[in-house]
Amino acid sequence: MSRDQQSFAAGGKASVWNPLALDAYADYLALLSANNPVVTIENVLSQDGELLLAEGMQLDQKNIKSLKDKILARPLANSIQIETLISADDLLQHLLNTIRSTEYFQSLAERKHPLSSLEPVCAMLANFPLVQQFLTVMAAQMNDLYQRTLCVSLWSLYIAQEMRLPVEDAHSVFWAAITHDIGMLHLRPDVLNKSDELTADEWAHVQSHVEISTRILSDIPGLTAHVIIAVSEHHERCDGTGYPLAKVESELSILGQILAVADAIVGIYFNRFKAQGRRWREVIPVLEMNRAAYLYRSCDIVTTMILRSELPLPNLVSGSSVPEFAERMLQQNLHLQNWFIHLRDCLTSVGYTHGDRQLHALQNVVLHIATTFKGSMLFKEDLRESLESMANERGVEMSQIVADASLIQQEMSFHLQRLSRMMQMYIAAGGGKDPKIAKRLQDGFSKISGLIK
Repeated sequence: MSRDQQSFAAGGKASVWNPLALDAYADYLALLSANNPVVTIENVLSQDGELLLAEGMQLDQKNIKSLKDKILARPLANSIQIETLISADDLLQHLLNTIRSTEYFQSLAERKHPLSSLEPVCAMLANFPLVQQFLTVMAAQMNDLYQRTLCVSLWSLYIAQEMRLPVEDAHSVFWAAITHDIGMLHLRPDVLNKSDELTADEWAHVQSHVEISTRILSDIPGLTAHVIIAVSEHHERCDGTGYPLAKVESELSILGQILAVADAIVGIYFNRFKAQGRRWREVIPVLEMNRAAYLYRSCDIVTTMILRSELPLPNLVSGSSVPEFAERMLQQNLHLQNWFIHLRDCLTSVGYTHGDRQLHALQNVVLHIATTFKGSMLFKEDLRESLESMANERGVEMSQIVADASLIQQEMSFHLQRLSRMMQMYIAAGGGKDPKIAKRLQDGFSKISGLIK
């Protein structure tokens, strides 16, 4: 487990999650039990043999609260039964509903991916009662996460099919996608629902869901190592900037890389585009600007699949609102350039001979941002002139050029926020073998923190 020391996820520390201690999952079970009874199927004992809940007792908020300071002999999930579980037929119907309610997925199903391909993979759910339990709780208590999980599962399966992987591998990546975020059920709701910027410790808590998911799945009979490895890698990145182990492409499994890109594009769409009524096709420029982080073949396949759907790309802004929108963008552009310059100067000022893998990863992100955006219109001295020139050269409306530039700008802001957060976590964990380097980074970050939005 020595590589855990290199993780941004836990701030250089091993996870403190204890499957025998009650956490948010117990509260979700108690809430679910009010409408869908959750009953103990065995005596629930403490680690020292004390009877805590008798067999046949229905969970509620009161008896769960009484157990909060106890350490159990077995994980609570292994000692309970939910009256009505999500079945294989239910899962299939939920996936079909997702397809039919999403123009993009519907187009894909009609053109290349028949609905019948989902039936055999959904039928496997009956073999995993614990997975049924987790999905039932997620659908009832964290429905937004459940809906995202369905999308990630469809994307993962479709990408695997486009790659013409063996059926067994396509099924494995589907099950990795279905289960990859069950660790979220054990995280503190106050952190997950926080509207303000998360602290370094809170980010480490959120990122711990990868290890929690992996540990839970490792104890479920019948799940293959391929599934578990893919889940453990779904936040790793090919360029070494992911977590929890900062692996690079040569260390990653093909299924883990498929799941990573599927999870990323769903996150991009739900977090940035869906609420604005925008479409999956707008994910393409964002994905193209992140090719260094993902398996190139996966990126190409995703782009091809989206373009194959032949869905039109709507204008983000039009008519008389274009000048006002462009002016706001110009002001934001100055802020982003200033933010980037401060991050670049801070991280490159310490040199590259320090031998610290985490710090090298941070410096690689700076180089990635510089390479990706330096040639883009955002770094032109006169952005307004560049936008007008591009519109004339391409023979398109100014509104479309502004919309494209806005997507690039949003993506740059995302990368700067991500790098700032990684740097904050590195400093908070006491990163830096050389005290002089650590001090320089701390001083530099104190100037950067005022730029973070």
